[in-house]
Amino acid sequence: MDDKFASKFEIDILNKLLNKNFPYNLAVILKKIGGLDYRKKVFISGECIGVLEFDLIDLDWKFHPYASYYLIEEPKIKIKPTKRRLKGKKVPIDLIENSEELKGINENEYVGVEVGNYVGVAVNKEGKLKIKDLTLKREIKFEKIEDYLKKNKERIEKLERKSLSIIKRYYEKCKDKNWAINASFSGGKDSSVSTLLANKVISDLEVIFIDTGLEFKDTINFVKRFAKKYDLNLIVLKGKNFWEHLEKEGIPTKDYRWCNSVCKLEPLKEYLKRYKRVYTIDGSRRYESFTRGKLSYERKSGFIENQINIFPILDWKGTDVWSWIYLNDVIYNELYDKGFERIGCYMCPSALNAEFLRVKELYPELFNKWVDILKRFGYDEDEILRGFWRWKKLPPKMKELKKMLKNY
Repeated sequence: MDDKFASKFEIDILNKLLNKNFPYNLAVILKKIGGLDYRKKVFISGECIGVLEFDLIDLDWKFHPYASYYLIEEPKIKIKPTKRRLKGKKVPIDLIENSEELKGINENEYVGVEVGNYVGVAVNKEGKLKIKDLTLKREIKFEKIEDYLKKNKERIEKLERKSLSIIKRYYEKCKDKNWAINASFSGGKDSSVSTLLANKVISDLEVIFIDTGLEFKDTINFVKRFAKKYDLNLIVLKGKNFWEHLEKEGIPTKDYRWCNSVCKLEPLKEYLKRYKRVYTIDGSRRYESFTRGKLSYERKSGFIENQINIFPILDWKGTDVWSWIYLNDVIYNELYDKGFERIGCYMCPSALNAEFLRVKELYPELFNKWVDILKRFGYDEDEILRGFWRWKKLPPKMKELKKMLKNY
């Protein structure tokens, strides 16, 4: 699964939950894992210290510590050294040196423990501590992003050379065949990198941005600034009217994304009719999702007959993309610092629910506009706030959540 450096927003969340003061330049790496919504393992200097997730029941952020977290946090409970196997077991009260501390620990609450040369994490179960995991004591050295970049610079440069060679190969092919070649740009980090790499190879490269009419103003402003700074030949296409089609098609969902065709693919198809054949440089990466994991470097469009998409940064991970951006001092969309991972329409059903609720905090007028429409289409507040509206047919994990909420 994909990884990334923790954004300013995510650092703030961790600091709040853990009562820490991690600086923004600390190399905290987050790796996606399966879950109902946002759920990521948190790594510091290669050590996984726990899981950060957005809880769809409480609609709040939670941190679940691993044993390694207590390498950077003083364990609260001291346990006498013993030859007994403790992992996965409840600790007898006579082994706890400071048993009075148990009174302040709530049911199912995590707590750090220290046992001789080990530290670990335990959970309070019916007044008794159950050890979840233990790890040998050792020092964790906090690594800054700049140190990570120095260590990985050669590897990133190697990835860049491979990507440039892919672009050059297709560019030469297009020149020989007299076919067109352009780049797709969304205002996100991945297409920023693929576009700038392509711009190194192809002079006066046509860069296409599709304004769906549903983008954040931050993105529209960034696209203009990005194009000006890097002297791009930017073509802005206007998507068809989403609101007119909404009445006919209904709420767009993850399993019925009619909006993608109407707002993006149809205007693009119309524009690309001027070419016999066109190769489009796209910033998609295989680590983003299971679906994209099946991509090869070239794929014929299933919607636009004369278009073939190519993916020069297919093998890059999220940390590679950000490393290239930092190493080359490239500007990026500020929405990433505000808690958004997906740069696109403000109410995209494919975004995380944590992101949708972030819209509520930062852009209440946009959030309220969409909530009013969802209510008009029959969704209640619970279905809206917990993201049930994002599916036409609920997947098993969301059906299970509904059952849990009834008993909550």
